[in-house]
Amino acid sequence: MKNNLLKLGAVATLFGIALASCGNNSLVVSNDVLVVGMEANYQPFNWTTYSASEYTLPIYGTNEFADGYDVAIARYLSNETGKEVYVKRIVWDSLIPSLQQDEVNLVLAGMTDTPERRKSIDFTDPYLTSDLAFLIRTEDMPEGYGTKDNPASYEQLLELFDGQTLVCQANVVGDGFIDTYFVNNDQGKTIRHANPQSTYPSAANEVKGGVSFAMPAELPVVETMTNLGGLSVLYCDYKSFLSSDDLNGLSVSIGVKKGNNDLIDEINTALAKLSEEERNEMMGEAASRSAENA
Repeated sequence: MKNNLLKLGAVATLFGIALASCGNNSLVVSNDVLVVGMEANYQPFNWTTYSASEYTLPIYGTNEFADGYDVAIARYLSNETGKEVYVKRIVWDSLIPSLQQDEVNLVLAGMTDTPERRKSIDFTDPYLTSDLAFLIRTEDMPEGYGTKDNPASYEQLLELFDGQTLVCQANVVGDGFIDTYFVNNDQGKTIRHANPQSTYPSAANEVKGGVSFAMPAELPVVETMTNLGGLSVLYCDYKSFLSSDDLNGLSVSIGVKKGNNDLIDEINTALAKLSEEERNEMMGEAASRSAENA
């Protein structure tokens, strides 16, 4: 994987030079280039940084750069398709309109493919499908369950979390799960929802410091946050209690303008070559860089 990233770094450098020469000139959006919309404010999927690296892409019309898992996927797609890639920073609520108005041709921003969104845009195959896990202090890990071989049941989670506080990053699926499945449980358990944090590393540090008891998140994120020390992965049998819609929320896909089937087919062909192991590695590396930039 590192060899691929190094090769992509050289390609991205050339693209960065070309982009710098464009300045703020209007960018013609067509299937001949990849024009990616993202918030650049959603760690570890995408965030803004002020220095270039082998992992970043320039943010169009600025002197800033985007990093994160979505950027790694954008660089990969650029390499596989042989097309130049440009990143546009767009607020979340404007991402779908930007596709419809041909300001971008891809929304690569940790977005879940939902029936409601499919009324407005199309989606590629998922570019990440994760397991749900919890980050917990090693000293609080239960004995006999919560391991990869013996994941915790929903009832065991409720018992473990009774009287405790859960925390997560704001505006991610894990934060929504806290209220839906744990605060509003039907077994009389008292579980509190801490104020969401701006980043996963900030939430993980709350767990490490004992301010909150556990943090739900995608498995690669949880695994990476254990690098902060004194933290472990609490595995759970999430498929037994998450609704089908919430299970779908653990997958993210790339938004494409309705009817642009040629681009969808091209992106899906490229994604099919990227193994689940490689995707998880890329997410883990992005989460690690996110922790360094917290």
